[in-house]
Amino acid sequence: MADAALRQDLDASMLAFGEAWTNGDVTTLTSLLSPSYTHTDVRGRFQDRDAWLKYAASRTGAATEITFADVVTRIRGDVAVITGRNDMTGGNIVSGDSRDTLSIRFTQIWVHVDGRWLREAFQATIVTV
Repeated sequence: MADAALRQDLDASMLAFGEAWTNGDVTTLTSLLSPSYTHTDVRGRFQDRDAWLKYAASRTGAATEITFADVVTRIRGDVAVITGRNDMTGGNIVSGDSRDTLSIRFTQIWVHVDGRWLREAFQATIVTV
């Protein structure tokens, strides 16, 4: 697959993932996660795939909006490293936290497997914008 097509597929997968997270759409999230997915949240809590999907399911009906800024994507073979910032508004952004706005710096690792992109790992740090 050509570089431009790989990037286009990755961008579409990232967009679908973000929309699914904001809506608590676990079916879509499950289809976009690697079986060995790991997630380190803004508090440093480590979650495996099943634990993170349980958290995502708790977001069903959440009215969260998310925007991306300062995004840089590097694709090396079948691995993509994406860094950037998310600015989020709405409720239920961080499990156990009542704030309704939050900005994070993130690193996402995606892998291209069997013709599709899967999110392999995520790490976030709260930042002040």
